[in-house]
Amino acid sequence: MVLEAHLQQAVLLKKVVDAMKDLCKDVNFDCSDKGLQVQSMDSSHVALVSLLLRESAFSEFKCDRPTSLGMNIDSLGKIFKMCGPNDSLKLRWQNDADLVNFQCESSEEDRSADFDLKLMQIEAEHMEIPEQHYKVIAKLPSSEFQKICRDLKEFGETMSMSASKEGIRFSVQGDIGTGNVMLKPREAEKPEERVALTVHEPVTATFALRYLVTFAKAAPLCGMVELGLGPDAPLLVKYDLEYSDKGFMQFYLAPKIDE
Repeated sequence: MVLEAHLQQAVLLKKVVDAMKDLCKDVNFDCSDKGLQVQSMDSSHVALVSLLLRESAFSEFKCDRPTSLGMNIDSLGKIFKMCGPNDSLKLRWQNDADLVNFQCESSEEDRSADFDLKLMQIEAEHMEIPEQHYKVIAKLPSSEFQKICRDLKEFGETMSMSASKEGIRFSVQGDIGTGNVMLKPREAEKPEERVALTVHEPVTATFALRYLVTFAKAAPLCGMVELGLGPDAPLLVKYDLEYSDKGFMQFYLAPKIDE
């Protein structure tokens, strides 16, 4: 076996696939001794998804040599439907095989389901994501971010975010009027209920809401989401995979520039 990976909670990878499936059709999973990585752009080249599932997230992980496994995201979603909520997952790939094997097993080991998925050849250029120095970093509950995106999507197609020391404001202008949601910094006992802002300088930027709604579907991955904003810079939307030591899933979205 060139690649053998054992994930105690198959549901983690299921959530990752659910968060990607509205953006990407076919993606390369780049496997190395560091873990699994994905970098993929959506078809319109407006959004980029970047995933790192560290080898420490797996109970067992071995990858003898770096390799790229091309998979269809919809097909992966169907495979994960075979997994129960507490199932573990084994992933196996042999040298140069055109199949990758997924095996889901219940915690009592009394039920298992497996599937051999045909691999695909996917032409994809690897993008180096430039190191961004964001003027604003906002951390807020991911459920709240999801609700704001969903609520404001009813009123218009673009959302502007304005962040300053006072807080972060999400605004949308549409045919029927203008809506705003303002979040002020707040402390809470649980980190995932806090709203924290680091503001080097105030920033206002505008983005297509339909992408933000899609990114916000990754909320089940983590109780908290991190937003990175800069003038004329892509928006960063980052979720840790439960804990940061397991890895992260992040999205980048190009801003809408006023014509």
